Amino acid sequence: MQNNSNPPDACGVCLAPGDSVNHLDHLAPIAYFMNVPMVIDEEFLVETMEKYYPQVNRIYIDHHAKILETLATNFDFLFVSCANYRADLSPLFEVIFRKNIHFWYCPHGNSDKMVKQFENQKFVFIYGNQMKKRLEEAKYLETYDGVVRTGNYRFSFYRKHEAFYDDIVEKEVFRKFAKKQKTILYAPTWVDQEKSSSYFDVALSIVDQLPDHYNIIIKIHPWLVHQKAGHVAYIEERYRDKPNVVVLPLYPLVLPLLKRTDIYLGDFSSVGYDFLYYNRPMFFFNPSNHIKDRSYSSYLHHCGIVVPESEYGSIFSFIEKNLAVQDKLKGARAKTYEDAFGEEKDFDLIQKEVLEILHRFGKIK
Repeated sequence: MQNNSNPPDACGVCLAPGDSVNHLDHLAPIAYFMNVPMVIDEEFLVETMEKYYPQVNRIYIDHHAKILETLATNFDFLFVSCANYRADLSPLFEVIFRKNIHFWYCPHGNSDKMVKQFENQKFVFIYGNQMKKRLEEAKYLETYDGVVRTGNYRFSFYRKHEAFYDDIVEKEVFRKFAKKQKTILYAPTWVDQEKSSSYFDVALSIVDQLPDHYNIIIKIHPWLVHQKAGHVAYIEERYRDKPNVVVLPLYPLVLPLLKRTDIYLGDFSSVGYDFLYYNRPMFFFNPSNHIKDRSYSSYLHHCGIVVPESEYGSIFSFIEKNLAVQDKLKGARAKTYEDAFGEEKDFDLIQKEVLEILHRFGKIK
């Protein structure tokens, strides 16, 4: 499958962030609608891209040390999802290769976490009004040379290839369940500096308490695999033969899972904002040691119900008692989704706006 949109009149590329498989689901659609390749230097990411994002052209660099030379020689601007790439790599391009490369920062998800990753960027994508407002409050927005609102481009990309992705998750996930029944997705975030993750508080308890009439997908944040590889391996092995449990570490796909999810369990992961589109019941865990130093640090939680620590021993009884209440939250979920992402935007228009900004700064003719 190929992208049929017009190629940009410039030399751009998406730069995959090392071995961060979770970023691919955000960068691959950008590579697709900008019609630029994805540069990868991890062999397993090449295999991941071939399997899950065949629509995108790939450039594999077999040695990490060759990346800078390859980029400087062949490209003028980069789409990146790592906050520090511009600060770390720009001086190297300028000193070693005498080249000023423009970095376009692409957020990897919408959440209530801090926006410090947007600091010291020059060109950025933003989803919608919520992100714009938070960047204004942080005094970052006024420092940018170029901003393009994208809306929820990942949903646009998913719907364009919906049958392809639905078939993948049917084979790799849903076919593993012994019975077709209501599906719960638990998608905890990683252990960040704000201590946002509920994984070590409740993950084992959730699965051990799981009633037979529910299926559950445990979508482990890929960075948790790096942080606690032994624990992740243990939870995989412990529930390998449980007929209503599927554990997914290092799994890039999100949206085709959400399409078939009946109940969402989370904490502060951006997957919660993605799930708002389907406007179904949401429950949250708020770790007691979570650092809450911003007014919006748990804003998404008003779209669902927070499970109190006193109910951690009877999570599913609490959920079933509060399912009926969730209907009253449909309006809040719809409004929050609209504020976070706004209307979807045509891919050709996003590309056009990006190229106009690059033209203004002399990066394309």
